[in-house]
Amino acid sequence: MQGSSEAFEESYTLWIKSAAKDVAFALNQLKYDELKKIITRNERYLREPESVYGMDGLDEAKKLVPENILLLSTDAVVFSQSIFVPMPSIFDYAVALNRRYYLGSWYSIITLNKAYLKEASETMLKYMLLHELLQKEIYDENMKDGGRKFTYEERRKISDETLKNAIEQSGITKDELEKEKKLMLRLSYTSPLIPKPFAEAALYWYMEKNLEELKHFGEASKTEKEDELGKKLNSDFKEWLDFSTNTYKIFLSEIKKELNYTDYGYV
Repeated sequence: MQGSSEAFEESYTLWIKSAAKDVAFALNQLKYDELKKIITRNERYLREPESVYGMDGLDEAKKLVPENILLLSTDAVVFSQSIFVPMPSIFDYAVALNRRYYLGSWYSIITLNKAYLKEASETMLKYMLLHELLQKEIYDENMKDGGRKFTYEERRKISDETLKNAIEQSGITKDELEKEKKLMLRLSYTSPLIPKPFAEAALYWYMEKNLEELKHFGEASKTEKEDELGKKLNSDFKEWLDFSTNTYKIFLSEIKKELNYTDYGYV
């Protein structure tokens, strides 16, 4: 198991260095002020991971989800290795992150990109949240059964099937779907990008720091077995926090090496 973890860490670190070059190439196409704003925010995320998240701009979204779900907002867009195209230079971008953490109680959390919240139509927002909620049902059910790790193929199937259901249930039109795709693409170029493991780690630290104010969102385990599972998941997850932060640090450092602006002090 140890060897497997080390192999993953080595492989992921190599990938994040490669990803940084692709991200830097896109950043170099931006105007200096836009680039500086993004990098400054990325640097703050490294210093204060919990600053990735906040609670502003969520009024409309709150009307579309159950009250027990904690909604948070962020300027960042999350990226990861694509589950749809098995190529290192192809990323999946997400304006929403859907997680369930155990911190004495269970917390269901969805994070949303602020720019998406401002620019998406009501139907687009409904469609996106439905997609997250439908996926959440499947992943929560899996967690009750012991939290088996899904394969890439299974994750693709879950995403595709819940996407179809979200389209049907939200009533989103083809025209709005096209607009939503274009908005997602634009935000992936104009927002601070953070790797998924760091986004998850930052969310964990945000929850820890603000737990007292957020305790009313917590749901108690229904059985002793579920509580034991929560404790194990929490313990396992905490073992990856340092790695997630270190790889984000590497990611940001590698980006800076590739930037063109000498007056920004990177080359």
